[in-house]
Amino acid sequence: MIWPEFEDSHGNVITQSDIPVPNEGIARMWIIMPPMRLFHRDKIDIGLKGFFMEGSRKVAECEVILLVDLKTNPTE
Repeated sequence: MIWPEFEDSHGNVITQSDIPVPNEGIARMWIIMPPMRLFHRDKIDIGLKGFFMEGSRKVAECEVILLVDLKTNPTE
């Protein structure tokens, strides 16, 4: 599972549930199961396009614009 943290227009993570997520913007994505970092390491790269999913339903399009430590710091 990959978990998003959506940013506001100033680059701050939106932490309040009553603030709507913008229709377009940036999200920090976290692989929340450490063993899955190795699985995703060779599959995720800059430019990869995909979808935000709610179950089997596509709810948004996304594109990877930056990777931080996924390829250099995988966990076991």
